[in-house]
Amino acid sequence: MAILRRAAAGAVVAVSCGGPQHAQPPADPAPEVKIYAPMGMKADSKAPHQAVILGTDDHNGSTVVRLPVIASNALVDAMFVKLGGTAPASGGMTPVKLATGPNAEGSVQVGIYEEFAGGTGAQWRAGVWVSALVAATALNKDLTDFTFSASSGGYIDGASASGLMAGGFLAAMTGAAIDPKVTMTGTINPDGTFGPVGGIPEKFLGSIEKGKTKLGYPIGMRYAKSEVSGKPVDLVELAKAHGAEAIEIADIHEAYKLLTGKRLPEAVPVSEADMALDAQTIKALDDKYQEWQQRLATDWGAVVELESAGKLPKTLSLVRRYAQDNVDAAEKLHKRGMIAAAYSKMLAAWAYTSGTATTFQMLTKVRAGNITGAIAQLDALDAVDETAAVFKKIGALRPTTLGGHLVMLSAFQAALRGWGFHVFAHAAIVRSKAYLESLTGKDAGELGSAAIAEELVNTIAPTVLYVDRTVASTVLATQELDFELENSVTYVCSIPNVLKMSASFQSASIAGLNYFDTLLVEPFAQASHVTTDEAREQIALIEPDYLVAFMTSKLGDAEGLPQELKTAWGEHSLAWGLMSLAGNELAYFNSAQLVAKYYSLVIHTDAAGKISSIDHDKAFTNMLASAERSARASARAARIATGAIPVQAKLAYQLASVEREGELTDKIDALSEFWAASAFSQTAVMLARN
Repeated sequence: MAILRRAAAGAVVAVSCGGPQHAQPPADPAPEVKIYAPMGMKADSKAPHQAVILGTDDHNGSTVVRLPVIASNALVDAMFVKLGGTAPASGGMTPVKLATGPNAEGSVQVGIYEEFAGGTGAQWRAGVWVSALVAATALNKDLTDFTFSASSGGYIDGASASGLMAGGFLAAMTGAAIDPKVTMTGTINPDGTFGPVGGIPEKFLGSIEKGKTKLGYPIGMRYAKSEVSGKPVDLVELAKAHGAEAIEIADIHEAYKLLTGKRLPEAVPVSEADMALDAQTIKALDDKYQEWQQRLATDWGAVVELESAGKLPKTLSLVRRYAQDNVDAAEKLHKRGMIAAAYSKMLAAWAYTSGTATTFQMLTKVRAGNITGAIAQLDALDAVDETAAVFKKIGALRPTTLGGHLVMLSAFQAALRGWGFHVFAHAAIVRSKAYLESLTGKDAGELGSAAIAEELVNTIAPTVLYVDRTVASTVLATQELDFELENSVTYVCSIPNVLKMSASFQSASIAGLNYFDTLLVEPFAQASHVTTDEAREQIALIEPDYLVAFMTSKLGDAEGLPQELKTAWGEHSLAWGLMSLAGNELAYFNSAQLVAKYYSLVIHTDAAGKISSIDHDKAFTNMLASAERSARASARAARIATGAIPVQAKLAYQLASVEREGELTDKIDALSEFWAASAFSQTAVMLARN
């Protein structure tokens, strides 16, 4: 569940693909439709010669799809835009050979090859990883069930070919021939939906010159800005004027249909009513909501009094208003019965209120000349670390149901966020102490000045908020053990399979983080004349999800607490396996969210750090609608596989449904929550088949 999120801005260029298929499709009989009992699809789903796509009709039928028994190839042409120099922007294409095959070894095998050394960039390579993972998920298969490779025939970078490569991989996996006249552009998101990209008019013209006649583009982007004129261009009319056809693409299934002319069975979404929380969960969650209300009350009165008296510095007043906004939202949502969203808002309200009160206490000490007392208060904050105890509590669980395993995963993710925030908070405390020490020796007049007050707040408040995020995430982890309850099937997981699943997400998350580093971190470091690590720390201040993704993607090799837990539990224990999977899934989805914000949507922020605009607003509206539908489709698959829709998916779905009606910052958070809903449903299916 989202607690606190803030954002910044960014931009970039793009890419995409199309071409002939080399492997002939098998003579397929009509697909077989089966009805599975909970946990009953494992044998059919794991068979290497077939895939089971769950929930392909309203009666909970599932379709068995035959797969090639040998390796299969596909050739696609990736669109790109040439920018820079004195010549105007123009479109081009780079051939990409895709290959898939049965993977007898069961290890992660995703190969990326290039005709010229350095021909592929980090962004394009990350797109290959995400494309492979999404294509496997579309068939209800594991990444390790197949070998994947992508070979570039030229120089290419950017992520806008990832949607096409996902469709191309899916065609190769099913043995379907690709129409050589087709290509498309668009990023692929973790839930299989398409995201917007730039430079489409130039890409279309470059592709048409190469003989393409069917051109796919992300839904909502019919009027796309030209890189040459800077004006919007009607893609449908542009294509028609050149004897081609422009076609909107919402997700990987539509991409597959455009590429192959065939429709791949897909899950039918459950109703919105099916995503409602049950009475038991609502009652348990409401109890925890009341607990956070009581925590909030400890500081709330004093903070409101200070605000009314005009004693809060400007920046601290802003933090206090964030707290008020979240309190108001929480109470309104609670009255409407939207308890999951109300809980999340109350959690955020507590963090902002506590941060305001603690920062003002330190400011008061400094104004009184008590620098030593302010430093001692910082030291006390640094000493508060309950993360180890929480990890041990979660790790001691021995679940006997599939729902119990999902609760462990969810709690581990919250605890890992807390651990990430704690590590960052510790480093921030060291810097804040150095600042406070620099005030030693200043006279009372200077220490009481407005300038020192604002300087202190701007230094101390972010540090305190990271401490509060640590506390909020850590307490959330323990509370999830109480309110994420459901009746579920008996289940014993295969730890080797869980570790393989974890390795799949780790590989994709590292690729995604490398992508984000080249997109934002490295350019920021160069422009600011700081090291890459210093740039990471500064970006993490406004993007906590980046910090969490960076740390959890390296969990297996991390020193300190993770290493202690790994040694204590054992590398092949249930606790370490589920914690690894939780961390790598968290890193994968966080990195995907960052790429969507800074590359695909191109966000812009105001002085307060809120998202003020995005470059592709109409495409985003459609992207959000596609993500919502995907969350409900994934829920049906999970219900068939396990007998129940995961409570974690329902919680994320409710929060997303509320946030999509809010400000732009909330809408971006809603997108990530819809993805989280899909992710928990997909994880339930993965556990069931493994």
